[in-house]
Amino acid sequence: MGAPAYAARVTETDFRTPFVGHLPGYPAENERTAPGRPVEEVYSRLLLERWRQFIDSEESRDERLVQAFLERHPCLLPGSHTVDGDSGHSPYPMAVISQPKLPGLSDRHPDFMWIAVHSTEVFPILIEIETPHKQWLYGDRAEIHSDLAHAQGQLAEWRAWFDAGYNRDLFIDQYGLRSFIEDRKLSPRFVLIHGRSENYTSSKLRRQKQAQLARNHERIMSFDRLTPCKNSVLYSCVRREADGYRVIAVPPSLTIFNFGDGYQPAAGWHEALDTCADMAVSRREYLKEQLALLVEEPDAYYEIHSGGFRTLRARWL
Repeated sequence: MGAPAYAARVTETDFRTPFVGHLPGYPAENERTAPGRPVEEVYSRLLLERWRQFIDSEESRDERLVQAFLERHPCLLPGSHTVDGDSGHSPYPMAVISQPKLPGLSDRHPDFMWIAVHSTEVFPILIEIETPHKQWLYGDRAEIHSDLAHAQGQLAEWRAWFDAGYNRDLFIDQYGLRSFIEDRKLSPRFVLIHGRSENYTSSKLRRQKQAQLARNHERIMSFDRLTPCKNSVLYSCVRREADGYRVIAVPPSLTIFNFGDGYQPAAGWHEALDTCADMAVSRREYLKEQLALLVEEPDAYYEIHSGGFRTLRARWL
């Protein structure tokens, strides 16, 4: 998509009514279960319906609206648990990062980034979002369209940036990863989300060409491939600022763990909850109370036994 300056960032008043990413029918479901957890399957079903309507619409030609929709519903973005498998670890910091900056690349940063983790590696998953209306291939010979060539060039630029060893150190410091990286390898991955599948499924030649487009450690997919992922209720959207991570959006389905380590790195939870229009007020207030407790006392739900032995009965709030 390229990186628009966020001085011109879309605000709520820029959107049509209802706002982009609104899920008709979901507020009533949220009210029904509030302040307790909403039903994840209902959220996933309504979100998928709304997402498909959105990418079929003229609104999705506006890159700002595509970005804003995905900020509100980050579970649609691939990579929270790596693109190489299905890690059992949550991403850091329990959120996707919007418009992450790579030091020294002032105007070519990704649209989103997950920092996925497993026992031996840390995977920055850098995601470039175009629009559903961009083309993959054209003509009888299935030539690569300039839309796609330009987007692949951005992935190549990020790959080259990570290939410089000193940039990896800058990245680790910028995103607060020293504690993760001590005994793990940094393994960047690159994802391009571009156009619609109908552009390359129309002929055997186009299908064959599309299958060979991704380079090593890359994934290239159409907008049709985006569906709510496993653990979709758990993750929000943050931005990395000079003083740390700040939450800019939470999904209306937000569910949290009853231990606080994953929530401490980010500030702004209360403000983000207040602007989540599809979430019931009582649910918002409950989550504010719980997050304030867990950020202040990450071990609040641990039980202390004789001899100092601690246990946690893990549950979702």
